[in-house]
Amino acid sequence: MRHFLFEDKEYKIRPRFRSLKTREQEPGRALVQLLRLLGRSARKRGNTYSTGRIRNIDARQKCVVKMQYSKSAAAHRIQLERYLVREGTDIDGGQAQLYGSDIEEYRQNMTGKNFRIFLSPQSKKVDLKELAEKFVLKLQCATGYKLYWQGANHYNTANPHAHLLINGTDRTGKQVEIPKDIVKTFMREYAQDICTAQLGKRTKEELALEKEKALTAQRYTHLDDKIKELCNGSFKVNLDSVINRRERERLLVRIQTLKQMNLCEYKDGGYKLFPRWEDDLRANGRYNTFLKARTKLRYNSLRSLKVFSGSHGQITGKVTKVYRTDGDASDNHAVILEAFNGNSYFVPLFKKPEMMDGECKAALREGELVSIKTYENQRGRLTPMIFKQNSAMAEKEIRKNGYTGTLVMEVLNGLDGKEKHLGKS
Repeated sequence: MRHFLFEDKEYKIRPRFRSLKTREQEPGRALVQLLRLLGRSARKRGNTYSTGRIRNIDARQKCVVKMQYSKSAAAHRIQLERYLVREGTDIDGGQAQLYGSDIEEYRQNMTGKNFRIFLSPQSKKVDLKELAEKFVLKLQCATGYKLYWQGANHYNTANPHAHLLINGTDRTGKQVEIPKDIVKTFMREYAQDICTAQLGKRTKEELALEKEKALTAQRYTHLDDKIKELCNGSFKVNLDSVINRRERERLLVRIQTLKQMNLCEYKDGGYKLFPRWEDDLRANGRYNTFLKARTKLRYNSLRSLKVFSGSHGQITGKVTKVYRTDGDASDNHAVILEAFNGNSYFVPLFKKPEMMDGECKAALREGELVSIKTYENQRGRLTPMIFKQNSAMAEKEIRKNGYTGTLVMEVLNGLDGKEKHLGKS
């Protein structure tokens, strides 16, 4: 999924080049020395640079890697028996085929705990099965585990990808734990190296195409880093400091894209970014429905939407949108809650959307009045819990906090209508 855990964290390869710390000297001489050194290193590594902003180019094949874990035995079975092998995901439109450990041995040793890894190479030429098998070998070498695992290739999206399911106990009976540094950094490194070994480094044409795609990308890019620098701690973009004409044109195109995404505006003769532009752009990189969800809000303002976290405490309001992806077996669900306090929340869910109605669980539907709060599990991970809110408690909270707005008036008018109806009867 990353969807919910990693993709969106914009991993960056550690740059090989670091700024040179030179003694105070004549600016012209320092520049000549710097360019000379860059020329040598560029010829050695095959990197490119410009006289504008110096930036390393990683020519390895790209691959998105996401991971999630669960402690649910039922969810583990659903992943193995339904999600990985569901119809319509194979290259011929049929049922995807499993590979990996012996399937019967895997089933006999299944535990509640399981890890789910998603591998999606940028190039469609990558052999997904070879990628998955070599990825698991690298993971085993790095962690020391002898893993029980299953894999399946899915071709039902624009980018073919592989799903890996890893059992929570390995062949020696050890409990599997995958360190954070491996999850956050090295998994992606492993995948990129394997893809590059298969296909070789990306060509100049492929690198140029990626550079162009960055202009209209719906996620945070290196161009946004430059735009952020131009703001110099404010939100007003100072393009006057960009001397290179070509670079200035590229930045203008990117700013226009941000404007189309409602992340900035043209005002008083210049471009001004909205205060939460970076957070919203990064959120859309992690959850690709985030910016679209902002345009679907029914009661609160477009820029009121933020990703729900435990820091927000308990929130009460109405569910105005439920996003379900790939059916109930998927982990890519989300809920939009428009709250009585005027804020709106994008709530990522790692299982099918449901709520607690008293002591029972019920399907979560649009239009429900609910409260959302988080609880901390044994590993310190915050998990959202959704509870159905009755009308009396909703009214009490509204009046206690003095909430106003379209949603509040709709709820109160609905309650008044019920009371009048009951009085007449």
